[in-house]
Amino acid sequence: MANVVLPYVNTYQARRKKYAYYRRHGVRLRIAGEIGSPEFLKSYQEIHNRFEQSERPRPGIIPGSLAELIARYRGTPEWTQLKPSTRKDYEKFLQPLEDDFGMALVSDLDRAAVRLVRDRYAFRPGRTEGDDPIPSPRRANKTVSMLSILMSYAIEIGMRSDNPALRPKRLKTGPGYRAWTRDEIQTFLREKPQFRLPLLLALGTGQRGIDQIAMTWSAFDGDVIEVVQEKTGAKVWIPCHPELKDVLEREMTLRTADTILTSSTGRPWELGQFQSAVSKAIRSAGLNGIVWHGLRATAASWLAEMGCTEREIMAITGHTTAASVSVYVRHAEQKTRAVNAIAKLSNRALEQRQEKRGVTNISKQGKKND
Repeated sequence: MANVVLPYVNTYQARRKKYAYYRRHGVRLRIAGEIGSPEFLKSYQEIHNRFEQSERPRPGIIPGSLAELIARYRGTPEWTQLKPSTRKDYEKFLQPLEDDFGMALVSDLDRAAVRLVRDRYAFRPGRTEGDDPIPSPRRANKTVSMLSILMSYAIEIGMRSDNPALRPKRLKTGPGYRAWTRDEIQTFLREKPQFRLPLLLALGTGQRGIDQIAMTWSAFDGDVIEVVQEKTGAKVWIPCHPELKDVLEREMTLRTADTILTSSTGRPWELGQFQSAVSKAIRSAGLNGIVWHGLRATAASWLAEMGCTEREIMAITGHTTAASVSVYVRHAEQKTRAVNAIAKLSNRALEQRQEKRGVTNISKQGKKND
C-alpha cells in the first residue's frame, strides 16, 4: 500500500520517537497522536480545515479587499490562540475598519490611505465639547496598530509585499491615565465605603481591573497574593501592604465566592459590570478626570516616590518593559531634585541673612567701642 503524503506536514525524530507538525504561513502546530493513527488523522484534518476555511473568502466579499483580509485573519490559528479579552479588544478596531473601509483593495492601500484611516478615528463620533469634536488620539493610533497587524498578515499570505502601516506618524496622546491624588482617594473612600476593598486591592497590587476581579482567596496565603496577569500571562508575586492585609483577613471570614472581589449580590464580577460599577461610583462621588485604571498609575507613582527602582516597580505591577514605568521614576526623581534644590536655595538664603546679621553686629560693636 502506497504512503499518502499529507500537505504541510513535517516530521521530526527525537529520542527514537517521531513527531509531526502542521506548518503553514510561518505557523507550526503539533499534530496529536501517533503518526498514521486515527487520532493523528483526525487532528491533522481539524488543523487543515481551519487553515482552509481561513483562506476561503466569504460570499459577498470582494476578493482582495480589506474585508476579505479581516475575514481570513479571524480564521487563523493566531487569532484563535489569542486570549478572549485580547480578541474582544481587537474587535473594537477590526469591526469599524471592516464597516468603513472593507471594500478597499488591500493592494491599493498606501501610506496616504493609512493616514486617512488614522484621521477617520481621531475624534469621538457624535460627541462634542461645545462646537468642537472631542479628540480621540489613542483610538486613532490603536486602529493604525490593528491595520499594521492586518498588513503583516497580508504579506504572509501574499496579498501584498510591504506594510504601509508599519511606521506612520502617531498622534500625541498626552500622559495617559492620570494617577489619583491623595485627596481624591480620601474623598472616594468617604463617599463610597463599600468600594474600600477594591480600592485598597488596586493600590496595594498595582494590577489592572481584569486581574483584580480574577484574584482568588486561594491565591492569598495571609502575607502574599499571587496573580497571573490576563494580558501578559506573567505570574506576579506580591507581598501585601499591612493595611491591605488587615482588610483581607477581615473579609476572608465573610467571603461568599472564590474570588476576593464580588458584586453587591456576592457573586464574582464580570469585567464589564465591574468597569461600569466603579465608573458610576467615581462620578457619583463627585470626582472628575480620573478612571479606575488610574489607580495602577497611582501605585506605580507611590513606589517610585519611595525610591523604588524601575525593576522593583515592574516586580509589583507586572509591566514588561522598563519604559512603561520609567515615567514614574523620572517624575519622582524630578520631585526629589526640585525639593533638594529649593532646600539648598532656602539654606543659602538663611546663611546670607545670618552672615549679614553677623556683619551688622560686628559694626555695631565697633561703634560702641569707639
